[in-house]
Amino acid sequence: MKGMVIFTSKYGSTEQYARWIGEETGFPVIDLKKDKNIMIDDARIIVIGGWILASKLTSRSWIIKNWDRIKDRKVILFSASGEEPNEKMKRTILEQSLPPHIRDGISYYPLYGRFIPERLNIGHRIMTGAASKLFGGDPLVRKMMAGFDGVKKENIKSIIEAIRKR
Repeated sequence: MKGMVIFTSKYGSTEQYARWIGEETGFPVIDLKKDKNIMIDDARIIVIGGWILASKLTSRSWIIKNWDRIKDRKVILFSASGEEPNEKMKRTILEQSLPPHIRDGISYYPLYGRFIPERLNIGHRIMTGAASKLFGGDPLVRKMMAGFDGVKKENIKSIIEAIRKR
């Protein structure tokens, strides 16, 4: 079974998941920031990871740009975010990130991420601070401001099962 794991990560959650998926499958793991010319010729399974910013997948532009190259393969998408995965969140992220013809051709697995306020860059600190002032009563915003770590290897179990399924 030939495949690859492609990811983009900002603070490490998505990268950690991508590396665990690579370990479990033996697939090479490729960072989109470091490798712009990804050769996918032999890969029958493409696992794509990204993080969520403003309810959108950060890997969406790569997926849309390369859809014609990957659409005939098994495409598995995962993301890491501060919201515990649920069906409503999954639907919202897909609808805001990808057109219907792409959404219909992938399997998507939102995963629980990590948020450590002290590690944020200045732009994300400003955005988080503004969100805190505007939506400070929102439980997700309060949780983010306190920080959390939901990154666990067990979270990739469904992805590994989907990869191994024929």
